[in-house]
Amino acid sequence: MHRLADREAWRRAGTAEYASASSWLKVQGGGLALRVAVGGLALMMVPLCIGVLFSDARPSTPIAMAVFVVSSSGSAVLGVWWLRLRRPSARDAIRFVAVADVCLFAGCLAQSGAARISGTTYLGMLAMLTAFLLGWRILLLHCMLSVVAVVATTVTTMVVDGATLGELYATLAPALAIVFALPMMVQFVVESGRRGIGVVVTERNRDPLTGVYNRFGLQAALRVLARREHGAAFVAMVDLDGFKQYNDRHGHLAGDQRLVEVGRTLRGGLPGALVARMGGDEFLVVAVRPSRAETTALVDRLRGLLADGAPPAIVGSAGVVVRGPLAADELARVVAEADRALYAAKGDRSVRLVVRQQSGEEE
Repeated sequence: MHRLADREAWRRAGTAEYASASSWLKVQGGGLALRVAVGGLALMMVPLCIGVLFSDARPSTPIAMAVFVVSSSGSAVLGVWWLRLRRPSARDAIRFVAVADVCLFAGCLAQSGAARISGTTYLGMLAMLTAFLLGWRILLLHCMLSVVAVVATTVTTMVVDGATLGELYATLAPALAIVFALPMMVQFVVESGRRGIGVVVTERNRDPLTGVYNRFGLQAALRVLARREHGAAFVAMVDLDGFKQYNDRHGHLAGDQRLVEVGRTLRGGLPGALVARMGGDEFLVVAVRPSRAETTALVDRLRGLLADGAPPAIVGSAGVVVRGPLAADELARVVAEADRALYAAKGDRSVRLVVRQQSGEEE
């Protein structure tokens, strides 16, 4: 009951679930597949609706026919709209489900006979999509509307066609099971799987101590990052100064805490950047920006984070490469260049940070 009454969670409903589902697909190269599958679900309703027009379920009045045609056209428009979205968001997915629900509901009401009720079972397909992409809160709302649709179509059939509840039971019971009971059971499995996958992905992609990416996670995240449109890239290697001596003096627990604070400082001080621990006390930072000027701003931010004193200031040195667009397969070469800049910075104690432009100039 507490989770149902959490207003803030309802306000954010579907956002985290969509981010998780879409990120898994994108990392595996399935971003396009997601768009095609969701858009195809809406477009699939068009031939089904055309089939209804040549069956006994076709609308029996001009008004019902108009409603049916408009709802069918709405499904087609919805499918095309989704396919044209380059980066559909959680809000886009919620809009998709809401509009599809309304179109299906209206289309079912416009049909004749028991087909009104059986048509609502297509809401079950939307339920499966909602369970995977948007989580249990949005699914609950969808299922509640689906039950309303089943009840409304049943009552309409009883009033308009004179059918009894007993006569409609064979159609009504499966419809309720498909639009409500089955999706809720599937959601339980999906949520369990979502939590399990989340744990596995985190353990596989994240450094267990600092929470930043490990090498494997950085490569996966970079494949997504490199596909973003950008005009410049920022790659930095950061190494802590005197970390071994710090460990010897204060103990390994204190050293671990220092690494945690450095990871937190880099993530907080360089927004939008990928931060990875490369092992020991070395961190790699990768970011893409629309212009070279914005990568220069990141250089200034990193310079500000490097200072003497207690954490959260980073007592360390950094080598930075600022260059044009970065492809995933170029990372190793650029990291090697940033590593050379780092050694130049550590070799000259008058500077803490060395920047190499794509041309190889130093600052």
